[in-house]
Amino acid sequence: MVDLGSNTIRLSAYNVLDNGDFDLLFSEKEMAGIVNYINEEGLLSRDGIDKACAVLAGFRTLLGHFGMSEMHVFATASLRNIRNTDEAVHLIRRRTGLTVDVISGETEAKLGYYGAMLKNDMRTGAMFDIGGGSTEILECRDGEIEQAQSLAVGSLNLFNECVSKIWPKKEELKAIIRRVEEALESADLPEERAERACGIGGTARAVLKISNAYFGKDAENRVILPEEMQEITELLCKRNDQARKLIVFTRGGLLFAFNFGSERALLSLPISGLESGDYDILLSTDSGEYGGFERIDAPFSIDESGLLRGALSERTAVALKRKEKA
Repeated sequence: MVDLGSNTIRLSAYNVLDNGDFDLLFSEKEMAGIVNYINEEGLLSRDGIDKACAVLAGFRTLLGHFGMSEMHVFATASLRNIRNTDEAVHLIRRRTGLTVDVISGETEAKLGYYGAMLKNDMRTGAMFDIGGGSTEILECRDGEIEQAQSLAVGSLNLFNECVSKIWPKKEELKAIIRRVEEALESADLPEERAERACGIGGTARAVLKISNAYFGKDAENRVILPEEMQEITELLCKRNDQARKLIVFTRGGLLFAFNFGSERALLSLPISGLESGDYDILLSTDSGEYGGFERIDAPFSIDESGLLRGALSERTAVALKRKEKA
């Protein structure tokens, strides 16, 4: 099964058991960033379609190595919220032979709820999923879905539309807040405030990892209290905060970390898409070879909970690669 999302295209391979249950065999994902290929007219460009086709073809090749032939592909806001949905679906089918099922926002919210309830006992409350191109909100009561809806605001489309550089300026942050408030005002939200809320998806997982690291909680903790969420929000929105001067991203199996601050940074940051283990420094701007001061003396690693550990000197950038297993 392939989830063709606005930011990530994710493959999940399952073994269906005779009793109807299933086991996850393995998963693979590609940070395709499809939403970045949508122009001002709301059209997905040919480059974006080519990117989706290339990832899907790669997934099919991977499944072929395991003797698997069936691959169901569904798309969410990545194709649902564009003006040329039919064209994109047709071209993907013509080039890959795969039919893409573009699901509605309501269906996406409901499927997310059913999946979350496999490992959650919340029968009454609210569920949300902040994706790259949309946000799904669902209300449930006594195990029954009361309402489910999708808002056309996501982390990536808000960033692309409102932010000019890496971090939002003061006015850009206000623009993001206005967009979110407008979307919420137009939504059919319940009058009563939910006592419990369940967050699913990559954004929720990233916030949870930040919260656990910041408050020193166990990596297996799955609960964020309202006051903790408020404190984290204030921390990340401070323009002069040290956390805003750290940039970490992954590309091609490598990890890149930048510290633009004036202080040494102790890293405890959530990382997705890379294996846990120790990481070697391939390049450091603090190396004497580049006129640096050789101040990096601590190893870098990603622990089992997906947190990057290490220390990064001020005004330094490093490129890291996982150590080969013996």
